[in-house]
Order: sequence, then C-alpha cells, then structure tokens
Amino acid sequence: MKTNKILIIGSFPPPISGVSLANKVITEGFKKSQKWNVDIINSEYSSNITAVHGNISIQKFYFLKTYLYLYKVLFSKIIYITIGQSFFGVIKYAPFILLSKILRKKLVFHLHGGHLLNEYNQLKGIKRKTFYFFVSKMNYGIVLSKSLRENFSEFIKPSKIFELPNFYESDLRLTEKEILNSKDYSEIRIIFLSNLIEEKGINILLEAIKKLYEKGINIKIKVAGNIVSNNDLSSYFGKYGIEYVGVVNGETKKDFLLWGNVFCLPTFYRMEGQPISIIEAMAIGNLIITTKHAGIQDICTSDNALFCEKNDLNDLLSTIEYLSNNTTEIKAKGLYNYDYAKDLFSEENFIDNANKILLQCIN
Repeated sequence: MKTNKILIIGSFPPPISGVSLANKVITEGFKKSQKWNVDIINSEYSSNITAVHGNISIQKFYFLKTYLYLYKVLFSKIIYITIGQSFFGVIKYAPFILLSKILRKKLVFHLHGGHLLNEYNQLKGIKRKTFYFFVSKMNYGIVLSKSLRENFSEFIKPSKIFELPNFYESDLRLTEKEILNSKDYSEIRIIFLSNLIEEKGINILLEAIKKLYEKGINIKIKVAGNIVSNNDLSSYFGKYGIEYVGVVNGETKKDFLLWGNVFCLPTFYRMEGQPISIIEAMAIGNLIITTKHAGIQDICTSDNALFCEKNDLNDLLSTIEYLSNNTTEIKAKGLYNYDYAKDLFSEENFIDNANKILLQCIN
C-alpha cells in the first residue's frame, strides 16, 4: 500500500518549459512507484510563453483559481513546490506555504534556476522581509547543481539542500550505432531548442548566421521552440539558411536533435538554471556552444563545449566560424557528450535520485 502522500505544486505542460517538463516526469515516475501516492496542483495560468517576469498583470490573477485546491494540503505528508524566482513567483504560493506550516507538513522547494538570491538581494523593505519570511519556511531545498546551492544559502542550512541534476527524456535514448548511422558530422549543422526569448541568445545567434551568410559562409540551422509575442524573429526565418520548425516533441524532437550536430544556446537569461535542452542535445551526440551562465558550467566544460561571451555577437560569430573550419572537433565532442550524458542524465536516474531525496525529506 502506498503510504507516502506527496502533493506536487507547480507548472505542468502546456506550455513546455524545463520546469513543467520536470514536474510531468517526476509525477509520472512517482505514480509508477510503489512508494508514493501522488496528487498535483497545476499552477500554470497561461498557455503562452512570456519573456516578462516579476510584473503583476491581470492574467497572473488567474493563478487565484489554484487556491481552490488548498484542501489537498490536508491530505499530504510532503508538499513539493517548484518555487518561482521573482517576488510574485514566491508570494503566489503563500497560502500553500502557510497552511503547510500550520499543519506541520514537510515543505520542499525545488528551484529550477539561479536568480532567487539575486532577486532577494535586490528587494528592499517590507518586500524583502516578506520574501524572506516565505522562502525560509521550507524544510528542505533542491537545486539543479552545486553552483546553484547559494540561492538557498540565506534561507536554510547547507545540510538541508540537495542537488538534483536535470535529465533527458527516455524517448531520446539511442545507441551510439543509431546516432552514427543517422547523424552527419561532415558539415556544421546548428540547432537551437528553447523558447524564443531574446535572453536565451536566439537574436544574436540568428544575426550571426545572417552575417556569415553575407560573408559567403552558408551555415545550415534549424530553430525549434515557442514563439514569444514580444520578440519578432520572422524577418530571419526562411532566409540565410535559417529554418524555423515550430515546437518539437517525441519523435519530431528526436529527429531534430539527430539532424543537428552543434547545439547552440548562447543564453544570458536571468532565470536560467541548467537547461534541459542542453542535456537532451548531449544525449544525441551534439557538441554544445553556450555561455558560462547560471548552472551551465556544472555540466559543460572544455571537454564537451565551446563557450562564448554573453550577449556578444562578434564572439559568437567567431566561434561558429571556427567550428565551420574544424568539423572534426564537432564529431569528437559530440560523441564524448553521448557517453557523458547517456547514464548520468537519464530520465530513470533523475526519477531515482528524486525518489531518494524526497524519501529523506519525509523521514
């Protein structure tokens, strides 16, 4: 009989993001387990991706409907919340946090980014005190990697903080033979997979491809992800060798990652943590171009990636041009990434580690 009742509160697809996908995977994995009785509250209030964080809007008040499910706290032993990183991203969970503490439930915050401490340090007066009051109510914290532990350092003892790296979905698991038979390493093929937010580096990436094209260097590139209303990139698509393929899932995501051999995410996104998309690209044998931002350096080094400066068009352009002239490096680092990610970042490993952490939290 399943005696450990867990309530998972956070965003679930749609739309697809690293947080919503992780919540979906943990929920489905725990439901198959003999140890957990799982209930959820979906805190997602929009089917669209936005680049704006922390601002109050009418749309965000749709979140109030989640408070209708406060009663679920009563029947759970452990309350697991994928906490936000802005003031609103924390305060919107206040009723769940307060009721959990009143009822003496174990409260676990899972942080999927690296901005929480920065947000706290920027706040002043009553907002700062309110932010601290609610975040410090957690019994345990979970972060994506070692360098992100500091985000909880002001609120909880280090011994109460756990590290849980991200994952790639089991549908993306392939053998090395399958990758070698399907992937072309003879020329540079760039892929970008993320929401099309400017801070994810998509704008400078497309501009770099355009400039290379104008120099007579034609780089093949495919872009996938949710379009963001306040970042119009339509002038690039269908030109300069740039193809936009929309949102990819399942087999279409696998085919997309197999087509490419260089995954480029030159992110400087302030809410960034440890992008699942980087891990997915690794698992299917792609070299990584990215930035030394948030928790990325915990999974990317000179062994498997090339780093460019944040929001620096010329540096990114130089990096891509270098790779176009050194394609042997693409295959070597791509296959290194396959071996590196295969077991370490598997979905099964992620669920197993989440299970071990949360069983420690409940006891």
